[in-house]
Amino acid sequence: PNPIFSPEDQAKTTVVDFTVTRRGLEEQLLARVIRHESKALEEQLQTVMEQVAKNTRSLLQLDEELLERLSANQGNLLDDDALINVLSATKTMALDVQKKLITADETRTSIREKRETYRPAATRGALLYFAIVDMTSVS
Repeated sequence: PNPIFSPEDQAKTTVVDFTVTRRGLEEQLLARVIRHESKALEEQLQTVMEQVAKNTRSLLQLDEELLERLSANQGNLLDDDALINVLSATKTMALDVQKKLITADETRTSIREKRETYRPAATRGALLYFAIVDMTSVS
């Protein structure tokens, strides 16, 4: 349970949730170390993640538009030139988006490998925190 502070006290302090796991704290510390040591790497990872989300949304929109056209079609599908044009455009865009997603995945893997060089610092920080916390149980 979090303590209840007045708004004035909350503005002056930072409430820290100490119910963290070692792995979760390690990930938080890793992000902070990278932000301090190699800000460009963290920014690149953020950009890649945003591009992946955008491309995934684009793929979903293409699928939705194609399904709407197919369900709204009356008669023979092959006679509907607009539908065929939408289908070919969707296919082209889907292939392009798929390539971008593959490239983004490769970039994300490369960034994660570079991030791992900073993991020992984050691991030591998490271990130090939990060692200090465990010191309270020593009588």
